[in-house]
Amino acid sequence: MQGHRRCLKLFLAFALLLLQYAKGGEVDHSQKDTNVTRRCKERERQALLAFKRGLVDDHNLLSSWSSEAQKQDCCRWIGVSCSNQTGHVVGLDLSIDVLGGFDILRGMMISPKLIELQHLQHLDLNEINFTGSQFPNFIGSLTNLRYLDLSSTNLGGKFPSQVGNLTNLVYLDLRAMFSIGQKPLISFLN
Repeated sequence: MQGHRRCLKLFLAFALLLLQYAKGGEVDHSQKDTNVTRRCKERERQALLAFKRGLVDDHNLLSSWSSEAQKQDCCRWIGVSCSNQTGHVVGLDLSIDVLGGFDILRGMMISPKLIELQHLQHLDLNEINFTGSQFPNFIGSLTNLRYLDLSSTNLGGKFPSQVGNLTNLVYLDLRAMFSIGQKPLISFLN
């Protein structure tokens, strides 16, 4: 019996170690460890602020996204995750799961400045209503993306073939993405 407990403890310790390794040193925005100094790259911070300008935030949910001195570290902004090692932005998650509600954010456009987030691995804009906005061609240039969720965003226009450049992608969700009447051509995706 004690041998089984020991094996279980070793297994759990190994699993936790493996999970930490698999996470790749990413830091979630919700971690508030003041002993760790994280500073996002200025260029990436400016890209996120440009992206914010393309959103309608009636409920001030992105109040942490600011140029004020105490809010300049974008690694501490809601929905933003950064690498511990490099400080680069690796995750942007503004889904309803993170923001906690339905139709909380609306979008006027997805800023092309997001192309500055070249280390981005996770992009989730699920349920942000971008009705009238075109699907951004530059998404295909974010070649480190592993996770892309643009479901229920109501983006319009043609689906860009550049998305085929996302060779690291392991998760793609485009459900209910296109505005009524749009039929995306995604046959090039494997």
